[in-house]
Amino acid sequence: MTGLFPKDSKALLDEKADVYEEGLRTTEMSERSRWFTQTRWYATGLCFLGSLWAALPSLNRLHKCTIDYRYFLAVAILLAVSNLIYVRVERAVTVCQPSKEQMCRFLGIQMLTDFMALSLLTYGLGGVETPILILFLPHIILSALFFSRSDSFIITWFGIFFAALPMVLEYLRLVSTLSIFDEAHKVSVISSNGIITSGYILGIAAAFLVCWYLVSDIASVLLLRERQLGRAFNRLKLLDQEKSQITLRATHELKAPFAAIKSYVYTLRDGYCGVLPDKAQQVVVRIGERCDMLMEKISDIIHLSNLRTATQANVGLTETDLMVIIPKELEDARLIGKHRGIEVQFRSDKMACPILASRDHLSTMISNLLRNAVNYSKDGGVVEVSLEAAEGKVLLHVRDHGIGIPAEHQSKIFEEHFRSNNAVRFNPNSSGMGLALVREIVRLHNGDIRVSSQLGEGSCFTVTFAQLQ
Repeated sequence: MTGLFPKDSKALLDEKADVYEEGLRTTEMSERSRWFTQTRWYATGLCFLGSLWAALPSLNRLHKCTIDYRYFLAVAILLAVSNLIYVRVERAVTVCQPSKEQMCRFLGIQMLTDFMALSLLTYGLGGVETPILILFLPHIILSALFFSRSDSFIITWFGIFFAALPMVLEYLRLVSTLSIFDEAHKVSVISSNGIITSGYILGIAAAFLVCWYLVSDIASVLLLRERQLGRAFNRLKLLDQEKSQITLRATHELKAPFAAIKSYVYTLRDGYCGVLPDKAQQVVVRIGERCDMLMEKISDIIHLSNLRTATQANVGLTETDLMVIIPKELEDARLIGKHRGIEVQFRSDKMACPILASRDHLSTMISNLLRNAVNYSKDGGVVEVSLEAAEGKVLLHVRDHGIGIPAEHQSKIFEEHFRSNNAVRFNPNSSGMGLALVREIVRLHNGDIRVSSQLGEGSCFTVTFAQLQ
């Protein structure tokens, strides 16, 4: 693989891969930030409900416990106020397209806020008497997934600090010891014993660090694989671009010699160099037909390459009425099918169907669909073209009653140069590029194309565009 790229291309490729990784990680963290803010609103609502539940006078008598509603309320207010700030910052930061480092700092601050809220809630609910401490672990897991290993390690220690803080403050008698049980049912208080308190804190630290180590180790492996895949993907994209450029350059270089050969062949065929024997005349005619086929294929390759690199901005989409374009293409299709007795019909329930499109590309798309329908129709057959508008969409249907497409080939017909066996037998002179051009033009217009077909009964191509109001 490395031999395919010169050093300059490899350096450019590595730079592109780094940009790709940067953008991917930033996008993921932006999505995670939005998820954090949304989840925090749910947590805020639950804390408000918890404060109302704790304030019920029947709670102590029913459950033999004492929960101070003010801790729930304080946590709810802290989460609500901080979340309002984070939402505003998130909107401002998203507009400025932040870097990965900025998003890391933003998410880190959000996690510290959540740690403070969880620490306060842990203290209010009696510390070890409730399983609130387990809510620290999701933040540690997420930090290991989205931050570097050193950053997530620091965040894990912040989590340990805030998880153990209520126990340390109670042991130092800086705050009063709280319990959710009443005096008759109160269990022994861990914070009254230094050895037990130290062991408890060490247990929290060990559990959090083990969780961080396992997740960060797995995340490191996944991140390495992700980077390798990203670089391989960019190499394949660059290789495909170089292949397309070489193909485009080669076809451009072939176009002029074939045009010259074609002119010489027509000069011989039309007798400008003297009358040719009958057999020589037949050979020259066949050479001319092959030149026409090759020139058509070269033109299609160039057109397809240009379409694949085109965007809506450089194509110049304008308001275009399909009812103006279709009649001209119908006349051309009728001329093509006339000598085989093929009739081309058109039906529409609308006087106008405006869409945002490129007129030239749209003409090419409709022409290819109609030529395809005529070429694969049986002699004396009918091609039906219809146009309808519904629910803000414009639907163009092109139906023939020809040879049809095998079911196993219907997903491949929009690939360049692909032709099913029955299509090759029925029309051996086709370039196999028409439907590939159609697909690229539909993509360029943010449209959709579908095909339904029965072997031996015909096919129907349906193109859908957004209608201008």
